[in-house]
Amino acid sequence: MRTIAPLAAAVATLLLAGCASTQSGTSAESAPQPMPAVEQGSPDVASSGGGGFDASQPAVDADGQSVIVTGWVSIVAEAPIEAADAAADLATAAGGSVSSRSESAGADDVPERAELTLRVPADRVDAMLDDLRGVGDVRDVDVSSIDVSQQVQDLDVRVASTRASVDRLTTLLATAADTETLLEIEGQLTARTTELESLLAQQSSLADQVALSTITVSIASEAIAPSEPATFLDGLAAGWGSLVAAAGAVAIAAGAALPWLAVLAIPVVVVVVVARRRTARPSPSAPARGDAASPIA
Repeated sequence: MRTIAPLAAAVATLLLAGCASTQSGTSAESAPQPMPAVEQGSPDVASSGGGGFDASQPAVDADGQSVIVTGWVSIVAEAPIEAADAAADLATAAGGSVSSRSESAGADDVPERAELTLRVPADRVDAMLDDLRGVGDVRDVDVSSIDVSQQVQDLDVRVASTRASVDRLTTLLATAADTETLLEIEGQLTARTTELESLLAQQSSLADQVALSTITVSIASEAIAPSEPATFLDGLAAGWGSLVAAAGAVAIAAGAALPWLAVLAIPVVVVVVVARRRTARPSPSAPARGDAASPIA
């Protein structure tokens, strides 16, 4: 029991120190701080970095700020699918990739369409937009940016504080002399390790969004406008076509209305039949004059 008390007190002091360091780090967000490198404190923490970009080196612009850039481009091209292939090649050549792609073949008055979501390095966005003008007729361009420098600094501080807490708990775990203290330290270490893994995942995702800008490219072909009749025969053919179309529409409307007319005619027929029967019924005959006044004896 004499060994348990000092270890329990050490655990409590360690947790209080971790909370205090987190609060002090958050209050010091006004001064930019470099991203801490990932340490191999424990096997669980070392395997939590995930894929994608290295969160310890987030992409920044020329002013040292972390900025997420997104864009949307509308293009008109004669062959949208071929233009989409060209846009995908441009993204690959710029060091990026195609995140998603969808195509729709044209039919009747619906133009052929293609849409791509491109991931392009942040420093290649302007060049990519210029290159897309060679794919087709660029109609609309919308680019926006969000400064996430403060969020990056917040994650830096929280990751550094949580990692230090994990390292201290790992060291303290090796000095545990009994099962009760060992289980208590392991519980705290598991909670801190889970928190660190979550923070590292957020850090990696944010670094990926900053490093690779997202550009959505929508490509469509212009709908072909109907040509005007050039000769008398063209006008006659157009008029005949419109007449046939109108007659077809009238026939369809009549076919749709016929069942309703049949249903509505039933009560009308019943009313007419009842009215005729009442009219044809004979009225009671008046008594004869001879029977009305009998002779007086």
